[in-house]
Amino acid sequence: MPERRVVLDEQGRIVSVAARERLDAHRLIEDYMIAANVAAAKALEAKKAPCMYRVHEAPAREKLVALKEYLATFDIAFALGQVIKPATFNRIIDQLATVDHRQVVMEQILRSQTQAYYSPSNQGHFGLALGSYGHFTSPIRRYADLLVHRSLVDAYVLDPESRKTALAKDDADRMDAIGQNISQAERRAMEAERETIDRYVAAFLAMRVGEILDTRITGVTNFGFFATVEGLGGDGLVPISTLGIEHFRFDETQKLLIGEESGETYHIGQALPLRLVEANPISGALRFELPEGANHLPVRGRRTGKPGAGRPMMGRRGRPANIRHKGRR
Repeated sequence: MPERRVVLDEQGRIVSVAARERLDAHRLIEDYMIAANVAAAKALEAKKAPCMYRVHEAPAREKLVALKEYLATFDIAFALGQVIKPATFNRIIDQLATVDHRQVVMEQILRSQTQAYYSPSNQGHFGLALGSYGHFTSPIRRYADLLVHRSLVDAYVLDPESRKTALAKDDADRMDAIGQNISQAERRAMEAERETIDRYVAAFLAMRVGEILDTRITGVTNFGFFATVEGLGGDGLVPISTLGIEHFRFDETQKLLIGEESGETYHIGQALPLRLVEANPISGALRFELPEGANHLPVRGRRTGKPGAGRPMMGRRGRPANIRHKGRR
């Protein structure tokens, strides 16, 4: 998932919020870091010393079933009977090289993966296709890294003059509990970071309430859909009650809303302009409406300047009869 970068001026005011650029230099450093993490884990295995592994298990079957159904909506075949490897997902992504919905499908593939965690029991790293993966180095110093460092000091007697930097016996005996604790702490930190960025985005957009913004649908539910501002992020809700007088049916399998009379649909990945009607910097919440606003209800027809224009032809049960709006499919 693309990371967002918030830029503040000297007074702490938000200057910009944008996706963080990822350069070839970043990728090179990541490759070096991965190589170091693998080397550290294998070095500890050679000494049969304790190691705190970064574990990433294969996707659960129920997640794969949901992904198969989702990919089918894009006419992408995904066989559940095959042995699932990272290369399996890479082949799917390669098929989408020039397709508009590539980013959306990639996000759904990522959401199908399990969450990584720390454990002294080596279960491998599915996402990186590695059998032994510790955390010897990382962009931010983590406690898991320090445990690996201390275990290396102990196993290879790297500090013969002092035992202070070696792994304590109590820590070696409690690696399971420590792994659970630092995994929970990591999840709390990640959630706090997401919420902080969402608040910055909401504060940045608070000055643009009332504007029509380019958005893309990121989630669909039975009570509406969520959309994010292109190039900026921050999910906002479009309540189903603001979509029109007709009844919208929620298709859970395909994750879309379908208008029973018009056939109009809203689905994940769909790009559409929306009006920002609320941005709350305290909660980080956003709310959107269709460009015509909620006050278009119950009328959704175009205005032509003729008497009665904008009033839809009424069908069965008093609902508008088969009105379609160009550009919002």
